[in-house]
Amino acid sequence: MSSAQPSISSPNSQPVRQPVALALSLAAASVAFVLSVALAQNTAAAQQGHMSGHSIAEPLAVPITAPVAAPLSVSAAALPLTAQNATIVAVPPSITETSVFMTLRNTSSKPIVLSGVTSAVAAQGMLMITRRDAQGRTGMSETRALPVPAGRSLTLSATGDHLMLTGLKRPLKAGERLPLTLRTSDGRSLKVTAVVRKP
Repeated sequence: MSSAQPSISSPNSQPVRQPVALALSLAAASVAFVLSVALAQNTAAAQQGHMSGHSIAEPLAVPITAPVAAPLSVSAAALPLTAQNATIVAVPPSITETSVFMTLRNTSSKPIVLSGVTSAVAAQGMLMITRRDAQGRTGMSETRALPVPAGRSLTLSATGDHLMLTGLKRPLKAGERLPLTLRTSDGRSLKVTAVVRKP
């Protein structure tokens, strides 16, 4: 009659390997924990460094303003001067100079000084003044300025101050209309249309 023999597990059997696997699992978990703690500490230190002295610069806000219009210069401002009855005296074809008459009205509160006159039909324009001497003789001479008083008129006529065109480039026909440009001492100008009339 045989009796049952108790089984003895060899060192290479499964019951011996289970404690080893458990130990390895615990070691891996411990390493992972240590790494996570170190990473958390590094992150906290980096954030502390940014807070202590390395702030992120925000972009500068650049205000947008509407362009400011430049003040109107005197030379660009409208000339407060009007011309009436502008006339160019018709002369024979052999004559190369003529006179210009008109009435100028200054509508401003300051004097306006004429400094020149030009025309496409003449080589040169001149400002003329007419004066009477002590013997009662009347004479005219060129001047560099003809003032138009503030709020008043200046009449340019055959018997007083007037304009002249010299070096006419062609004969002028009675009835034709010719453009003139009056210049002032402050750099402004006035366009005038004059009619050629017989004296």
